[in-house]
Amino acid sequence: MIVLPWRGVSAHLAARGRTWVKHRQGVDGHNVELHSRRIYILPTRFGLLYALIVMTLLISSMNFSNNMGFALTFLLAGIGLVSMHHCHRNLSGLQLKLIDTQACFAGEHAGFRLRLQNPSTMTRWQLQTGWDRQGTQCLDLHGDTSETLVLTFESRQRGRLKAPRIGISSVFPLGLFRAWSWVHMDATAIVWPKPVHQAEQPPSSDSNAANQQTQAHTGDDLSGVREYQRGDSPRRIDWKALARYGELLVREYQDGSTSSAWLDWESLEGMDTEARLAILTRLVLDAHSAGLKYGLRLPEGVLNPSNGDGHLHECLNRLAVHGLGAASGGASE
Repeated sequence: MIVLPWRGVSAHLAARGRTWVKHRQGVDGHNVELHSRRIYILPTRFGLLYALIVMTLLISSMNFSNNMGFALTFLLAGIGLVSMHHCHRNLSGLQLKLIDTQACFAGEHAGFRLRLQNPSTMTRWQLQTGWDRQGTQCLDLHGDTSETLVLTFESRQRGRLKAPRIGISSVFPLGLFRAWSWVHMDATAIVWPKPVHQAEQPPSSDSNAANQQTQAHTGDDLSGVREYQRGDSPRRIDWKALARYGELLVREYQDGSTSSAWLDWESLEGMDTEARLAILTRLVLDAHSAGLKYGLRLPEGVLNPSNGDGHLHECLNRLAVHGLGAASGGASE
C-alpha cells in the first residue's frame, strides 16, 4: 500500500528531472563533449551508508574526546572527498560522436553507431553507456583511444526513429558516488515499412511494366547463386541446395531485357495506406533481388527506373516517410 504511491512520486520526479535537464542543455549535435557543467554527481546507497558511518564516528569522537577517533573520522571523510573528485573527473572531457545510423524494417531494431573518445592520457574506468540507463554497456577507455558503440532501439512503426537520450555514467573508484551525463543527440534512423510475406506485381498502364513480371519469372536464364541476404524473396531460395548442403542460397536470373518495371501506388486500389506500403516494399525487395531495373510512382513524386543498393535504399526511404512530411516522424522513442 505504501510502495505504489512512492513509485508514482518517483516516476513524476524522474519525468520532471528529464524535462529540466533537456531544457537546461538543449538538443545536442552529432559531436558532444562532456564538460564539467553537464556532469551530475550524487552519492550512491553505499555512499550514503558510508556518510552515516563517518557522522557516527564524528559524534562518538566528540562525546568521548577521542583523538584516534577524530583521526579515523577525518581520514574516512578525506577518502570520500577524493573519491567524489575522481568520480567526476572520470567523465569530464569525454567526447561522443555519431558515426552513422542503421535503418531497419518496422518491428526490428534500428542501430545508432557512436564513437566514444578519450582525448586525455588517463584511463577512464568503469564507464556505462546506454539508452536512458537501460541496456548499458560497460567498458574501460584507455588514454588517447576511442571505442565504437552500437546502441539499438526497437522500432514500432515506419518513419523516422528519433534517438532516445543517451546516458554515460560511472561509479569509479569506490562506488561511493555516481557521476552521470545525458546526451540528447539530434539523430534519427529510418524505419522502413514491414513488407508482406509475398506479393504479385499488380497491372500497370505502362506496357513495359505489364510485361516485366512475366519476363522476370518465366523467360529468365539461371545465371548463378549467391548467399541469402535480408529482404530476398522466399521464392528465389534454392531449397534443394539447402537440403543437400545446409546453406541458404538464392538463385539469380539474367534475361538481357532492357524493359523496366514500374511499381505504381495507383495500381493498388481499394487498400489503405499501410497495406499499400507493405506490398510496395515487398515488390521493391523482389525486384532488387531479381536484378531488375524498377521505378517507383508515389503521390508525392516519381523515382525513375534503376537498380543497385543505392536505388533500393532510396525507394525504401521514400516508402518509409510517405505521408509523414519533412519534419514529422512516424516512429518515436
